[in-house]
Parts: sequence; structure tokens; C-alpha cells
Amino acid sequence: NLSDINVIDEAKDIGGGFIGPNTSLNYMIALMLGFFIPVFLIFVIFLLDTTIHGTDDIIQLSKIPILGLVGKYQYKNNLIVYEKPKSAVAESFRAIRSSLQFFYKNKLKEDEAGGKTMMITSSVSGEGKTFCSINISTVYALSGKKTILLGLDLRKPKIFDDFDLDNEIGIVNYLIGDKTIDDITNQTHIENLSVITSGPIPPNPSELLMHDRLKTLIEVLRQTYDII
Repeated sequence: NLSDINVIDEAKDIGGGFIGPNTSLNYMIALMLGFFIPVFLIFVIFLLDTTIHGTDDIIQLSKIPILGLVGKYQYKNNLIVYEKPKSAVAESFRAIRSSLQFFYKNKLKEDEAGGKTMMITSSVSGEGKTFCSINISTVYALSGKKTILLGLDLRKPKIFDDFDLDNEIGIVNYLIGDKTIDDITNQTHIENLSVITSGPIPPNPSELLMHDRLKTLIEVLRQTYDII
């Protein structure tokens, strides 16, 4: 077979340099895109981010003062202050106790005769109501204050597990007039700390908590305990 390709003119180097690609322009475009695209994405993410990342965000959004910060801590139960008194979480609850003293000092004189009350709540389940209430009550009990913890979560009661108590009799039984205060009060293994569990789950938890018997219960407990 004979090739039908014929060379008309040999290629010559005339000294004009490359026609393309323009490497300087390509590097400049790549550098600009590599810088501005991430900056734009970060700006969009920052603009759409509504998450609270720290205390500064809370201070900007609310005038309610911050009592303290409690970090996450993986442990077998919620009794961290009692079983791990030297941990950072236990120290954070002591700081909250110190901050609360300033609030209680500013209360009206007619309230000083009885014990102080504190309610811990949150918007949804799993945000740490049980964890915080157990450890705040523990830190008060360890300081010598006669403390009682009321489990008023009548839908998903949890407090009794950490103190090895049963939940057959609790505050529900008192609210329906079935038991007395002494019948539903349990002394825990922590000195100065008593617990009233929620008891059986009722069909009407909201209506029970609005009953006048709950107000009577609080008033009676204030005559016996320092912190409720």
C-alpha cells in the first residue's frame, strides 16, 4: 500500500510564540472563580442561618438574662452533680445556683417567709428538662438546702428512673384526692433531697395541673422545704 499523503511545506518556527491557550488569563479566571464562588456560598449560608451558636446570639435576640451554660456530657444517668462532683458540668450547675441567688434576693419580702420555687420547662421533648431539674435540685441539696423535686411532666414521666423509684403513686394521685402529701413524697439516697414523682399517666394532664390542689401543694411544701 502506498500513502497518498504528501508534505507541501515543512513546519517552521517563525518566533511568534503560542497562539493559545492563554495560560495567564486562565489562571486569573480560575483564581477569581476559586475565591468568589466560596465567598458567595458562605455569604448565602450565613444569611440563611438562623441557628443559635452561642450566648452572643441570645443576648441580641432576647433581654432575658443568661444564668449559665451547661455543656453536653455523656454519662450512664442524670446524677452527674452527685456522682461526678468535680466535672465541668457539675461546676456549671454550681454557677447557675450562684446566679439564682441574686434573683431570689430581689424577691418581695412577703415571699421570703417560705421556700423558693423554680420551674424548668422547654419547648419540645428531649431538650434537657429532666437532666437540668435533677442536677439543679441536687446541687441545692448538697449545699445544705432542704430540697424537693416535683415531676410535673405528666405525659412522659422520667425522673423516677434515676432515683430507682417506682412511678405507681405520685402527684397525680394527690391532685385527684386519692393520696396525701406524705404518701407521695419519697426520700432519695441524696441527703436533703426528696422527690415527688408524677404517678400514673392521666387522660387530662393539663386540666389536673390547673387544679387549685397544685397551688395548695406548693404552699404547703414552701413551709417545709427551702427549694421546690
